[in-house]
Amino acid sequence: MTLSSLPPLRYMLLWLFTALGVVFIIAPLAVVIVNSFSSVAYNVFPPEGFSTRWYENLAGQAAFYGAAWRSLVLAGLATAGALVIGTMAAYALVRYPLPMPSLLKAFLLAPIVIPKIVLGVALFMFFVRIKMFGSYSSLLLTHMLIVLPFVISLVSAALYNFDWTLQEAAMDLGARPLQTFIRVVLPEISVSMVVAAVFAFVTSFDQVETTLFLVRTDSNTLPIEMFLYLQKWQDPTIAALSSVLILFAVSIVAGLALVLRNRQLPLDMRPQKDDTP
Repeated sequence: MTLSSLPPLRYMLLWLFTALGVVFIIAPLAVVIVNSFSSVAYNVFPPEGFSTRWYENLAGQAAFYGAAWRSLVLAGLATAGALVIGTMAAYALVRYPLPMPSLLKAFLLAPIVIPKIVLGVALFMFFVRIKMFGSYSSLLLTHMLIVLPFVISLVSAALYNFDWTLQEAAMDLGARPLQTFIRVVLPEISVSMVVAAVFAFVTSFDQVETTLFLVRTDSNTLPIEMFLYLQKWQDPTIAALSSVLILFAVSIVAGLALVLRNRQLPLDMRPQKDDTP
């Protein structure tokens, strides 16, 4: 191999930077997974020995089961609500000439930049004042508020690239506005909606700072239950649970990749076997 056949230096530096970034992201996850197989009752790396005792201990923690179910239901409901409201808000922002659209969009996206602890304290005071503190509705509304910006930003990006003449042509042919939205607009932005739903679900499921101010002891979500467990015990049980959650997140991303691959490559566009002699 000669020097002339090597890629340009900027590409080599880009590959090196990308590899270092991947290692920087994956290394903490690898430490957690390795530590979950530790044989000792305290966190140390590298482990002094390997054992599955902490996964067995995790299986016996009944509190985590109920908390995980509550987190799944809460994240699912928050994602569904945010997907409906966020899609309608994105459609209105892109399609109609609203007054002060930049200010309105900044207001809707504000939960991304506001520190979650500050938002949690503010919502705690608000719900106490209107006598909704401790209710499931307050927790659900809070999670919808947190994940709504992800839906609005991703769906808005898809709508900005949408060819609106398709909707106008459908309406010229007699379709009602709701019909055109469901049968023309939604199929074109479905990929962005799926991605937004995944972001919203993961964000809601993993929410700690804001949720900490709004849950009661009998309605803890899984992240809050993990936080409370760490206050009592310092063993690698949480590392074992984190490893399970990492596997859960990887499964979601793999499923998303499969959905996007099938969406981008329809069956009639796949290579067909040539039977001609």
